[in-house]
Amino acid sequence: MHMARKIGLLMIFWIGVCLSAGLAQDEIPDLSRVQIISTRVAGNVYMLEATGDVAGNIAVSAGPDGILMVDTQYAQLGPLIQAELKKISKGNVRYVINTHSHQDHTHGNLFFGKSALIIAHANAFPHLLHMPGYAQPTITFSQELSIYFNGEEIKVIHFPPGHTDNDVVVFFTKSKVVHVGDLWNSGESSFPTVDLEGGGDVRGMLHNVKHLIGIIPEDVKIIPGHYELSNLDGLKVTRDMLRETITLVKKKISAGMSLAQIKKEGLPQKYDSWGTGYTDAESWIGNIYYGLKKSTRSGKN
Repeated sequence: MHMARKIGLLMIFWIGVCLSAGLAQDEIPDLSRVQIISTRVAGNVYMLEATGDVAGNIAVSAGPDGILMVDTQYAQLGPLIQAELKKISKGNVRYVINTHSHQDHTHGNLFFGKSALIIAHANAFPHLLHMPGYAQPTITFSQELSIYFNGEEIKVIHFPPGHTDNDVVVFFTKSKVVHVGDLWNSGESSFPTVDLEGGGDVRGMLHNVKHLIGIIPEDVKIIPGHYELSNLDGLKVTRDMLRETITLVKKKISAGMSLAQIKKEGLPQKYDSWGTGYTDAESWIGNIYYGLKKSTRSGKN
């Protein structure tokens, strides 16, 4: 190989490595002004939110058995989360359940994993091997498990690929609260995101949301992966959006339109109020487009 070409390729490789490292670090936002706010949801269950929605929502079961947490946000927020927990209960954090492997839901394992038992789906384990042993899951499962804690069954169920390939939903059965992780971001400020590299599936997300609607009782309160506490009616709004936007992009692909053309035409006007959060309309169109293309390559209908 010509020396100049070899040097050029090495430079491109090195720039790629540097950019990848930079992007990895950029995944942790500025947390210097973040506050943790707690809300009692129902029964023994509370929701902890980071202001500015810089990290995933936490569910907390607090009672005579101690504390069980669903998701841990970022380790840098650990002391703030701990301080808020002390306002709720004098008990110690005994269990942590990760709804999926993304950093804004698991990085806090570094803080809480030193004293708590961490539980996650088996598919999440490989994604968390970069963390120290104490921050990795101690218990993994394939389909579902139950923990009897603070006077109720806490049921953890794995759903097929949707947001990722390791999504779980946590049901606080007596309190009538469900934490759905990033299978759903409530409200209309952001379209969802499907992590295609993490095993996610666009149509799988729609299937999972539809399945959830079929099994969640009407009076259940839902803690979403991001944004405000909600309910079944809110989840139905997202189901309708997923169904309509995925069908729309699929039809345009079948008509031979390119991604650029589909983005230019955009989504129906009724979605103009969406997309001000993490994922805007163009990003969601691209997510659907590549997700459907991936499904076609893998032989899925």
